[in-house]
Amino acid sequence: MKGRPVKRQKTTLKTLEKRRQMRHRPDPGRWFYSFIPFKVAMGGAAPLIPLLTLNVGGGPADVGIVNAVGSTFSMLGGLFWGKLSDRLNRRKAFLLLGFIGTAITTMVFAFAHSVSQVIAINAAYTFFIAAAIPIPILIITKVFRLEDWDYAIGKFNEIGGWAWVLGLIVGLLLTPVLGIKGTFIALGVIGLLSFPWGKRTIREVPLHIDRKILGVYAGYVVEKFRYLPNMITHLPRFSTKGFGRLYFSSFLFWVGAMLYFTQFPVLLKSRGFGATHLYLMSIGNSTISAFMYTRVGVKLKKSGGYPALIRGLSVRSFAFSLLAISTLIEGHVFEVLAFISYFLAGYTWAYIGISTTSIISRFAPPKERGALIGTYNMISSLGAIAGNFLSGFLTEELVFTVDFTAATALLLVSVLPLLDERVKSKNSN
Repeated sequence: MKGRPVKRQKTTLKTLEKRRQMRHRPDPGRWFYSFIPFKVAMGGAAPLIPLLTLNVGGGPADVGIVNAVGSTFSMLGGLFWGKLSDRLNRRKAFLLLGFIGTAITTMVFAFAHSVSQVIAINAAYTFFIAAAIPIPILIITKVFRLEDWDYAIGKFNEIGGWAWVLGLIVGLLLTPVLGIKGTFIALGVIGLLSFPWGKRTIREVPLHIDRKILGVYAGYVVEKFRYLPNMITHLPRFSTKGFGRLYFSSFLFWVGAMLYFTQFPVLLKSRGFGATHLYLMSIGNSTISAFMYTRVGVKLKKSGGYPALIRGLSVRSFAFSLLAISTLIEGHVFEVLAFISYFLAGYTWAYIGISTTSIISRFAPPKERGALIGTYNMISSLGAIAGNFLSGFLTEELVFTVDFTAATALLLVSVLPLLDERVKSKNSN
């Protein structure tokens, strides 16, 4: 230290002191990992619920009703838990309740012997899931700095996305050994691990939500049963503020998406394929989706939201058309087309989900952002509920080909309202 300028000595000491403090500073995102068992259980259970419905005597319409009722209770649960947690100004307790409630209801699926019982259990299951889905984003906005929100939200969803894939792998390995009902019990036990993990790592963060700043961020992608938005913590006032075309497109998209995803496992079952094939296809779908999140986020900075959204919808409509064509074909060609279709559906989700949130974040007035994303999620959820009900009617009263052709048509039509918006966004840049 001899001969070193005094100012440089002070700077060096401050740097060393800061490093020492950072080394002992608790990681604000350590609690992200407590969601792994929760997401593993959800990922493993998602393909089994429609198969269980069919196994207890249900048909395509019943699968649609199970999904529609679940979507409805998910939406209502988000409103209920959001309002209650705000009133009590507590977050951790509701996360833990969501963990344990979801795990227990996962195990209860094993004791269902009728379609009505599956509907009731799924309603409770999705209601408890809603207690654990939106709140992490609210906590992140409190414990992380504003400039770190996108990274933290992206990291949280990346961990959850790969945990979902792990859950599919666990289900793939367990189902041939334990059967569908035994696998539900095993997944529920895994899900219970999130409770003690979360109790140890999640800090209570009382906060009053400022709806003026809490909106959506490019890294924020929430999937309930992989494809249903669930960030509805308060009943929004209906407002378009220039997003009317995007809302209409999103409504058509979610109706079409549920026509496809609700009846996909039913189609496989009707062709003699069971849980193993559905898990393998779901792994391909979920893996490519998780892989694309970060890459799409980088592309959005260069091209903007509307081109990416239009690309995602266009490619997905092609994917849906492949499944419609596959219904007219027998043998291994059907299996190949179905896999390619489902794989492309996963590939396009990042384009659709991230670009939509990016558009609202970029073009919404800051004071209206929270209300606008609330309206978007409400419209999307209503479209998903309608699509679930409609899928059962089209498939049971007509045929699979009609259902998947209608899904393709709705995706293509959903692109049309966005074409003019893409031109406007280019001119505004």
